[in-house]
Amino acid sequence: MNNRNERKNEQPIHRLKFPGGELNQDEHKRTEFMLPDMNSTFRVFAAHYRTVDSDWSYPAHTHPFFEVNLVLSGSQRMRANGQPYLQQPGDLMLLIPGEEHESCAASPQGMTYYCIHFDVDEPAFRELLCARSRPFFEAGSELSKQIRPALDKLILLTLDEAGVRVQSRMMILSALFELFGALSHVLSQEEHSTPSQINPTASYVASRLEQMVGDIENEDGETLAHETVESIAQEVGYSTSSVNRMFSRAFGLSPRQYMSMLILKKAKLLLMDPDLSIEEISMKLGYKNIAHFSRQYKRWTDESPSQFRGRFHK
Repeated sequence: MNNRNERKNEQPIHRLKFPGGELNQDEHKRTEFMLPDMNSTFRVFAAHYRTVDSDWSYPAHTHPFFEVNLVLSGSQRMRANGQPYLQQPGDLMLLIPGEEHESCAASPQGMTYYCIHFDVDEPAFRELLCARSRPFFEAGSELSKQIRPALDKLILLTLDEAGVRVQSRMMILSALFELFGALSHVLSQEEHSTPSQINPTASYVASRLEQMVGDIENEDGETLAHETVESIAQEVGYSTSSVNRMFSRAFGLSPRQYMSMLILKKAKLLLMDPDLSIEEISMKLGYKNIAHFSRQYKRWTDESPSQFRGRFHK
């Protein structure tokens, strides 16, 4: 009887399954696993679901964002960098910053499409996006199939006009990260199956910019941005204009724009620390006075540093 009761009180051994086998509870106690620290920011802009008439068109334009444009019904003629494409239901365009494009409905019944613009500062992800081999992906392509579930979730959340409730916002974020994960998975597979278009010089420049922003304290931010690009160009043995071209081709923005993005990210993280005054933060970011920092921050985000801080520390 005692043995039977003892067996009832025994705790089950939990086993975690991994690609290489199982890890039981005892092994887990003696081993430490950690996720890498991550510090990335992104922006989603003008995501919309729209049904248009047969005479609808949008003129040629460029913008500083990545764009996914998915046709849901009808058809669309899209011209990207002078090359024409015809999108049928399920076909999508993946456009990079600065890529000129225009579009119009191409079916008598009009069309319905979903479009989302985004920007992200993760350099490896930006490289993959900018190195994509083509902007057009048919409905049956691997990329279209892999990202469609995330797009469908975003479409449903858009139609539900989600975004006000905390739960809805978290569901949007979850779908966005699912989209980013699927994009990076397919594009990295594509990059491995074809000659790499990722420029190692541009990657080095990005890593040096990240390092310099990390050490920016007590430096003049504006002067540093100019001198940094010149000094890195000398390091890699290219002219500043050549470095700018290589970097823009790889990441979709200039080195100075990328550096501004990194400074903005650092500013937001510092503003979330209630123990730091805005004046202290401006000094840590290389600004000689708080007014200069406030003007630059508002130029980047359309709100002042104190307004951003107020949303976190009420």
